[in-house]
Amino acid sequence: MGDKPAANGNEWTRRQVAEFRKRHPKYSLCAAMLEKVLKEAARTHAPMAIVQTRPKSIASFAEKCQRKKAKYADPVNQLTDLCGGRAIVHTADEVTAMSEFIERHFEIDEENSVDVSQRLKPAEFGYRSVHYIVRFKPGVFPTREVDVRIPAVLLDDKAFPNRRAEVQVRTILEHAWADIAHDRAYKSAFRIPAKLEREFAGAAAMLEGADKTFSRILEALKVYASSYGAYMTEEQMREEIRLLEIVLRHDPGNAGLAGRIGKMAIALGDWPKAVEVLDRHAASGNPALLRDLGVALCKMNKSRPASRGYKRGQSYLETACRPPFKDTDALASLAGTWKGIDDERERALYRRAFQLDPTDPYPLENYLDVEIAAARDLSIISLLGPVIDSAVARCLAQVEVGVNLPWAFYMMGKFRLLLNQPDPPYQSLVSYAKAVQLSPSPWMVETALRSLERLGKAAGELSEYEAARRLLLIGRAVRAGQKARAATHGVKGGDQGRGAGRNDALRSKTVEVRRAKESVLALATPGVPAIRGPVVIVVGGCSPSIERQMKAYRKLVLEGFADYHGTVIGGGTREGISGLVGEVGEAYRGTIRTIGYLPRLIPADATADKRFHETRKTGGSGFSPLEPLQNWIDILAGGHDPSEVKVLGINGGAIAAVEYRIALALGATVGVVAESGREGAKLLRDERWESSKRLIVLPADAMTIRAFIGSGASELPGEVRETLARQIHAAYCLSKQDSLKSDDPAMVGWDKLRDGLKESNAQQADHIFAKLREIGCTWRKARGKEVKLLEFSKKEVELLARMEHGRWNAERLLDGWTWGERKDSARKISPYLVSWSVLPEEIKEWDRQAVRNIPAFLGKIGLEIRRAKRPPERRAGE
Repeated sequence: MGDKPAANGNEWTRRQVAEFRKRHPKYSLCAAMLEKVLKEAARTHAPMAIVQTRPKSIASFAEKCQRKKAKYADPVNQLTDLCGGRAIVHTADEVTAMSEFIERHFEIDEENSVDVSQRLKPAEFGYRSVHYIVRFKPGVFPTREVDVRIPAVLLDDKAFPNRRAEVQVRTILEHAWADIAHDRAYKSAFRIPAKLEREFAGAAAMLEGADKTFSRILEALKVYASSYGAYMTEEQMREEIRLLEIVLRHDPGNAGLAGRIGKMAIALGDWPKAVEVLDRHAASGNPALLRDLGVALCKMNKSRPASRGYKRGQSYLETACRPPFKDTDALASLAGTWKGIDDERERALYRRAFQLDPTDPYPLENYLDVEIAAARDLSIISLLGPVIDSAVARCLAQVEVGVNLPWAFYMMGKFRLLLNQPDPPYQSLVSYAKAVQLSPSPWMVETALRSLERLGKAAGELSEYEAARRLLLIGRAVRAGQKARAATHGVKGGDQGRGAGRNDALRSKTVEVRRAKESVLALATPGVPAIRGPVVIVVGGCSPSIERQMKAYRKLVLEGFADYHGTVIGGGTREGISGLVGEVGEAYRGTIRTIGYLPRLIPADATADKRFHETRKTGGSGFSPLEPLQNWIDILAGGHDPSEVKVLGINGGAIAAVEYRIALALGATVGVVAESGREGAKLLRDERWESSKRLIVLPADAMTIRAFIGSGASELPGEVRETLARQIHAAYCLSKQDSLKSDDPAMVGWDKLRDGLKESNAQQADHIFAKLREIGCTWRKARGKEVKLLEFSKKEVELLARMEHGRWNAERLLDGWTWGERKDSARKISPYLVSWSVLPEEIKEWDRQAVRNIPAFLGKIGLEIRRAKRPPERRAGE
C-alpha cells in the first residue's frame, strides 16, 4: 500500500478506502475498548468526566485522503486518528491525572503526541488540549483499577496494522473552544477573516481565565466538602453517617460513599467506625481512601505500634503516596506513624513531603518540628522565613473558604509562634484559640499539643510557647470532659444494651478525662481554696492611659452586680476595669468574692488593688496572657464547666483581645458592651469570631447587664411558675389585640405557643420576686378570701419597668437574638435590644404595664404583696 497517488487520485483513493473498510471493524472494537478503559480510569481520577470514542467514518477517511494526499502517501497506515477518543474533565488537575494514567498504561507515540497548550506563545490564546497517540500495551490490562480485558487482535501489529488511536484530554471549557472555534472554524476549507480570528482569540482568553477560576473553585469545594467539621455539628455528622450506611447497604461496592463515611468518622475520632467502613473497599486501590484507612488504623492502634493493625495502616499509607501518586498529606501522615519508633525514617519522610511541596502547611510544620528537635535550636526558621510566610498565606486561604479546619488554624498558630513576631502581639494564641473552638474532639487538641511539645528543646527562644501549651492543655481537658458527658448521657438515654464494647469506650473516655484533668490540676495555683461558683470574669481596658474612659462605666458595672452572689475574677490592679472589679468587691463584700491575677513582677505604672479579697500570682514578669490562662486553670480545678462561666467585656487592649477569644474557644458566654471601643469593638467586627454562638452584644444598659450577670434561678414551684407564665401571656395578648399582626408568633393561645416563647413568659414570672426585693416589698399567702392588691408608685413602676426591659434584653440576647432595624422573629432580630434611654415610648409602656400587672398576677394564685417596714438599701454607685 506504499504506492504514490496517481495524477487524478481516483484509483489510489479507491484502494486506500477499500483497505480502511476492511480494518474498520477493528477500529470500532478499538474504540469500544478505549471507551471502557477511559471510563473506568475516570471513576478514580475524574469522576464527572465525559468520555467519547469513535472510529473515523469511511466518508471522513475518504475526504481526508483527498485533502491530505500531498502529505500522506499511504494514509491508511500513516494517519494516527483512525480511532479516536476524548476525556472531557472539569479541572486542569483532572487533566493531569488522566494524562498520567494514559502515560502509565499505554504505549505512547511520543513523536506524534503533543500538549497543544505548550506550543502557544506567551501572548497567544487558543486551542488547548493534550493529544496522545497510543497503542494498547500487552500485559497491562486488566488492572485492579481498570477491570477490562483487551482482545488479542488489538495487541497484534500483524493482525491489526496501524492500531494507533488518538486520545485527547481537555477541560470542559477547552472542549467548548475546540468544538466551536477549532473544529468548526480552523478545520474549514477557507481561511477565516482576521477580525473573526481576533474575536476567537479574545473568547479563548476569557475561557482560559474562567477555566483556571473554575479549577480553583472546584478544588476548594472538594476540600470543603470533605471538611465536614466546617459545616456540620458532631450530632449532624453522626446522623449523616447513619443515613449513608443505610444507602451503602444497598450499594455495597460504592467506594466513594464509603470514603465519605470514613472521612466523617475520622473527623469524629471514631477510628473503629472509619476502619470498619473503609477496610471493605481497600481493594479499590483509591489512594485517598487508602490514606484515610491507613491513618485510621494507625490511630486506632497507636498504643501498639508493633501490632499487625498498625503495620497494615503504614502499608496502606505507603501505597497511597507511592508514585505516580503525589499526595503530600499521605506522605506526611506516613512520616507521623514513625514518631518515636524510627526518628531517622520519620525525618526522611517529612523531608520528602516538604520537598514535594515546600509551602504545604502540613508537611512543612512537621518538617520544622523534626529539624528543630535535631538541631535543638531555631536556626532553620531564619532560613525558611519566606517559605513559612507562604505557608501562613495558604492557611489563611483555607480559612477564607472554610476548609481544612481546625488544622489550618492549628498550623497557623504554630507558624506564628515560630516566627516570633511581636506585632501584632499574641497572634499565635489567637489562632490556637480558634482551632480549639473548632475542634469537636479532644484528639484534635491532643495532636496539636503533642506537635507543640516537640519544640520543647527550643522553647526558651519562643516568647508565647508556654502560654500556647497551657491553652492547649486547658482545651484538651474541656473537650475531653464534654465528650465524656455526651457518652454518659448516651448510656442514660437508652444505650445500655450495646454491651461490653460500649462500656469499654466509656472506660476509655473516663481515663482520657482523668489524664487531661490531671495535667491541668498540676498547674493550678498552689495553697489556695477552690474557686466557688458561680463565676463571672470581667475583662477590659486596664491601661492607665484610658483611666478616665473606663471610669465612665463605673455606675454600669456597680449596678450590674447588684443581684449577684458568687466569684468575680479581674486583673488585680487599681487601674481601668480591674479597679472597678475591686470596687465591686468592696461594695458587695457580703455576697461577692473577688480574685485578682497578677504577674510576679508588675510594671511600674500599675498598682496592686488591695480591695480584692484574694490575689493570685503567676510566674511571669509583666502582664501577659499567662494571667487569664491561670484563672481558667483554677476555674477548671474548682470543678466548673466553662459553659457555666460568664465574661463581661468592656473595651480592652492586646491581652483582653486574647482573653475574649480564649473564653469563647472554651465555651464561656461572653457579653461585650457595645461601642465600648478598642479590642471589645474589634471582636464584634471580627468575621472569624462575630458569629460565635456565645458571643453577645450588650447595650450600655445597667439593667441588661444586671440581668445578664444574675443567676436567674427560679424561686417558684413548677406549677406556680406555669400559672404565672400563662397569666403574663394572656395579658400580653390582651394589650396587643388592637394592633394584632398575623405574623406575630406570640399572638396565639398558650397551648399553641412555641416552647421558647413559653419559657420567655416563665422567666418573666421568675423575675417578679427580684423586682419586689428591689423596692423593699415582700409577699405572703393571703389570709382571707380577698387579696389586697398593692399599687406601685409612678417612680416604682419606672424602676421596675427598666428592670423588666433589662431582663427581656438579656433573655433575648442569650437566646441568640441580635439587634436590627426591622423586627424579624424567624431570624431572631429585634430593634428593641437597646438601652432603656433610647427605647421607643410605646415599647416602654409595654414594660410598665407588665409591672403594673404584678399584684394581680400574684393575687390570682393567692399571694399578696406587702411593703417592708424599712426602705430598701441604696445600690452601690447611686
